[in-house]
Amino acid sequence: MTLSEDSRSLLQLLLARGKSYGDIAGLLGVAQSDVRERAHAALTEINGSDPDRDANLTDYLLGQADPIERASTARTLADNPEAHETASDLCAQLRLLVPGAELPKLEATAGSLTGGTRRSRESKASTRPKSPKTKAGGDEGRRGLLEGLTMSQRRLLAVLVLAAVLIAVVLLVIGLVGSDDGGAGSTTAEQPAATTAVLRSVEGEQGRGVVNFGFSGTDLAAQLQISELEPSAPGQSYVVWLFGPGGSFPINQARVDDAGAISGQVAINQALICFIAGDLFPDMRLSRVDNSEMRRTLAEARSGNGGGDAGGLPDFVGDLVLEGPISMPQEAKDQILPVCNA
Repeated sequence: MTLSEDSRSLLQLLLARGKSYGDIAGLLGVAQSDVRERAHAALTEINGSDPDRDANLTDYLLGQADPIERASTARTLADNPEAHETASDLCAQLRLLVPGAELPKLEATAGSLTGGTRRSRESKASTRPKSPKTKAGGDEGRRGLLEGLTMSQRRLLAVLVLAAVLIAVVLLVIGLVGSDDGGAGSTTAEQPAATTAVLRSVEGEQGRGVVNFGFSGTDLAAQLQISELEPSAPGQSYVVWLFGPGGSFPINQARVDDAGAISGQVAINQALICFIAGDLFPDMRLSRVDNSEMRRTLAEARSGNGGGDAGGLPDFVGDLVLEGPISMPQEAKDQILPVCNA
């Protein structure tokens, strides 16, 4: 199944999070009928032909039909073997696209297809048009799923998809932000392990820390619990980095007083979870930096003067103080990466 990114995004929102046409229309600022048309186009892209030719499969399979429409479509599928076969094929493809999607249970048809009316999956695939046309009289190819939306709307749709998947598997993916003292927020044998980094001092340095990834309300955040650090000298501070073969990315910069601690929550861009799941940032580091050097490094990354492209990742700078691997459960990676790769 070859599916465009836009089609995949919309179907995942409808099936993974149970969003309605109206929900998505309101978020994107488009008409509800336009979202429905785009959903229909996505199923056409999967099936290679109009999914609504014999029955209203678009609304039925995507959970958008009202009770009367559901009952009517179910009766049609029970009486029409060809429509039933189309619905079965689409259900199989949608389950591959969105594992765990709640799809209607298809009842057996009154009779099976025979003779010339029955086609094997192989023959159907060979006869499906590669470029479905628009409605009768149109000689243009089907328009892009999100054609006409602004770039900000497209980005919003992509963020919604990623956020939907992350929220749906919050316990599996990143657990609960909390202490490890057995309290309400701790990880127990019954709860999946959280995504956590345990930081230890390098030779010649002091300090220790734990960074837990979790939700603060509906936003992703990293909770920092770092202690026993040397106080910052004048003109210096500490920077917390994501680090790995993908480069380095600073998520927090702070001065440390006599208490020797850095604590609190730092907002995390949802895309960074993809990079962590893909092992581009398998480690976390804490460095002690001169503030002027950090400002220069960030400016070079923005302009590209540091040797990379403009807007690229900054170089890791400063004296390494703490480091440790980021531990994300493999089950979480297996669920996040297909969405990120899409």
